[in-house]
Parts: sequence; C-alpha cells; structure tokens
Amino acid sequence: MSKFEFDEKVLSDISQTADKVSSSRRKLIKLSLATAGAAIAGQVLPFRTAHAQSGEIHVASMFDLTGNLNIYGVQAMNVSKYAVDSINRGGGVLGKKLILHAYDTQSKIELYSRYAQEIGSDDRVAAVVGCFTGASREAARPVLSRYGKILFFPTIDEGGECDKLTFMQGSDCLQQEAPLIEWAAKTVGKTFYIVAADYVYGHVATAWTQSLVSKQGGSIKGVEYVPLDVSDFGSTIRKIQTASPAVVMSNLVGNNHIAFYRQFAAAGLNKNIKIISPTFGLGNEQTVLTPEEASGIVVAYSYFESIDSPANKQFLDGFRKMYPNAGPISDPPVQVWNGWQQWKVAVEKAGTTDTAKVVAALESGIPYVGPSGKVSTDGPSHRNIQDIHLAKVSSRQGFEIIQSFGQVKPSREVVGAGACDLTGKDASSHRMINPKF
Repeated sequence: MSKFEFDEKVLSDISQTADKVSSSRRKLIKLSLATAGAAIAGQVLPFRTAHAQSGEIHVASMFDLTGNLNIYGVQAMNVSKYAVDSINRGGGVLGKKLILHAYDTQSKIELYSRYAQEIGSDDRVAAVVGCFTGASREAARPVLSRYGKILFFPTIDEGGECDKLTFMQGSDCLQQEAPLIEWAAKTVGKTFYIVAADYVYGHVATAWTQSLVSKQGGSIKGVEYVPLDVSDFGSTIRKIQTASPAVVMSNLVGNNHIAFYRQFAAAGLNKNIKIISPTFGLGNEQTVLTPEEASGIVVAYSYFESIDSPANKQFLDGFRKMYPNAGPISDPPVQVWNGWQQWKVAVEKAGTTDTAKVVAALESGIPYVGPSGKVSTDGPSHRNIQDIHLAKVSSRQGFEIIQSFGQVKPSREVVGAGACDLTGKDASSHRMINPKF
C-alpha cells in the first residue's frame, strides 16, 4: 500500500470535519443534473460503438477558449490539438486518422451540456477529453454517459465521481495534500492556517487538510473560506498575523484569489510563514506575480516543465514548435495529453474503439510513459496512479522540483460516502456520489 493511500482513520476524521460540504455538493449536483437534463440521470443507454468512416476516427474536446476561464482552457485545447496531431503523424489509431471536433464552451456551463448532447448524438465520436471545473464536468458527464461516450477529465478535483465511462486524469486531494503536509510538518513546522475557496472543492480539500495535519501530529490555528469573487484579503491577513502559524495551506482558486499572494507578501508574511498549495500554478499564477511575491511557494503536481526526461523534452520541443508563443505548461494540459495517449494505448490493446472493450483495457492498468512519467489507470477508482512532485516557485517565475514520490496511488474512497469500486460493486455506475455527513 502506498504511504499516502487513504485509510479508514482518515476517512472517519474527514467525515467528522466536513459537515459544511453536503449542502454545497447537493446544490452542485442538482444544478448540474438540471442543466444536463435530469430525465437522463440513472437512465444510461447501452454502450454504443463509434463508427469509423473512410479510415477516420472522430474524437472531441470541450474547453473554455473565451470567457473568464480561458486562462486554463486555451492551453488545454492547444495541447489537445497537439496530441491529436502527434498521434496522426505517428500513424493514427489502429492505422486510422483522428479527426478532432474542438468546442469553445465560452466559460458557460449551459454550453457544456449543449455540446455534450451534440457530441453524444454523433455516432462517429469515440472519446472526449475535456471540461475544466467540476461544475462543467457534471454538466457534460451525465449526457456523455447516457450516449456511451468515454470522458477523460484532466483537472485536479475533490472526488465523488463514480462513472464507468469517466476517467479522472488529474491528481486527487490525497495524492497532493499528503506529501505537501508531510513535507511541511517535517521541514517547516506543525502549526497550519487554512485559506480556502468557498465552494465544494475548497471545503472538501480543507477536510483533507485537517485530517492529514492531525495524522502528522500537527494542529490547525484557523480556517477561513473565501468567496470566489473576493480579492480583498485584508481581514484574512490580519487573522493569519494573529494566529502566527508556521504554514499556510492555500486551497484558493481563480483570478480574484491571486490577490491573496500579493497582499500576503506586501504584509511581509512570506518572510516567516511558508505557503503550500495544491492549486497554485494551475493558471500559471507564478508568471502573473512578481518573484518577490511568489518565490518559495510550494506546490504538488504530477507534472512540471522542469522534469528532466527524454519524453518530456520531446513533448516540450514539439509543443513549442507548434505553439511558440503559448507560454508555460501546467499540470492539466499535460493530463490532456496523457488522456489522449492512454486512450490510444487502450484502443490498440482492445483492437477496437468499442466502448466496453476500451474501458476494460484501461481498467487493466496498461501503462503509458509520457512527459509526466509513467501513468496507469487504477481500475476501481478510474484515477491515475502517477508520480507526484513537490516544487517551489523559483526567482525566475518557474518551478524547481524539491522532492518526488513515485507512483502514488489515488484514493478509492469518496469523502463521507465510502468506496466506489468501478470494477466490482459499481461496475455499471454512471453517477456522481453526494456525500452524506
């Protein structure tokens, strides 16, 4: 068992500390299912096989190329196009050329459900790599599942997905927060202050933080949830100054929350208090902030550009040639790449794009070695077993890897709701689990 694998004690601790999450999760699921069409929930059509025509296989991606989430979506779509182009230059899949249908969802949830319906009803489309936020995924996932389409979701998230046709590429809370907290407790100190975005991810991630800090023998000096539209952190800074923790765990997200790091540094707190975070850098925030504001922040992801390997060098060289002005690449776009490559490997093992056979091939754990190293699907959870790296922001606004953990397993538990086993008791599932506390 991995040293960071979830155990019953941690699950019990999280269940006791995450009471606030339930109503937020219910609202998210209710909204998402309403957007997608509540009538389809629990009514999944039989698996349908995509029909290749004229030596072609059609696939699709949905990302926010415009709107307030385009800081994430543009690069994800760039890499999706790059991956498909690379696969085609290498001979395609089963000797057939991939045709990518690229959708701009404009940072609008309703467009995810609309385009998912369009993709789902197109019998040619064999697989989808797309969505960025949990809300966008939950607008698209039920629709795609209804039509028997495989979805690869590339972003880190809090968990709860239990869908036979959905594969979670990004790191989960356990894979990121356990090594971050262990490192901080050993090298910085054992008193923590948590600042989190006030929505479902922030609450669930904070529940993980509280339990894992306890497991390391540490203590929590304070917890604050900050609405997504807040950019004035004056009161938060004062509370942190009063609490005087050794470490701040930042579970903040989005454009407005970048202001926290700037104000934290302006108050001089970055000289004495270490910030660790499972979310900083997803939108290349280290390039928006000055070196004085961001240097030393420690994060955890499966991918950093500074990974020294032939596969990463080849990936970066090809991407820079195709998109010379695209800027730095963070973890989610590389998970987009991994999603397409893992799907290709599974299709070729199965010898077909037949959905059930491709899912079975993925669940068998066949490995793919790419820019982030070796990745393989953990069958019961449909999450990747992958390397996790701790890195700190350097004075050059990049990331310097300081510690690596090989082949870290994801959690098979759903916070507050037990386990989801997609190769056992939940083998026919197509749903999002709503934790009950």
